[in-house]
Amino acid sequence: MVKIIDYNVSVPAVVTNQVHIPVPQTPAKTILAELGIFIPHENHNNRVELIATIGASGTSSVVDVLFRVFRGTQEIYYALQGLETGFEHYGVVTLQVIDINVPTGAHGYSLYVEKLNAGGEAAVIGPINLSATVYAV
Repeated sequence: MVKIIDYNVSVPAVVTNQVHIPVPQTPAKTILAELGIFIPHENHNNRVELIATIGASGTSSVVDVLFRVFRGTQEIYYALQGLETGFEHYGVVTLQVIDINVPTGAHGYSLYVEKLNAGGEAAVIGPINLSATVYAV
């Protein structure tokens, strides 16, 4: 039987055009959302499921946007999304991250964004949300 042992959510923006966060050129990155969870007891068979939704806009040319998820200072996931100003000006990106066998204790998760190519520009415009559910299996 699977049991939910913790849950948390961060919702910095609930609708499109609520924010305008320029996506910086790598190696710089901008934090979009962060939250904490707690694993109360030793359970080597746990799962932390993170789900993020980010609304973004390509503002010039073609942009390769990299979304990165960290547990503390350790990167645990990344995903690349392309945005093209003329064709796919707006996009909603949804990420699902599974972190397995997380140690006992409190953990912070962070969602970052950066762009990989110097030729284009992009912005995060909302919505932005990040949720974490801890399952004991």
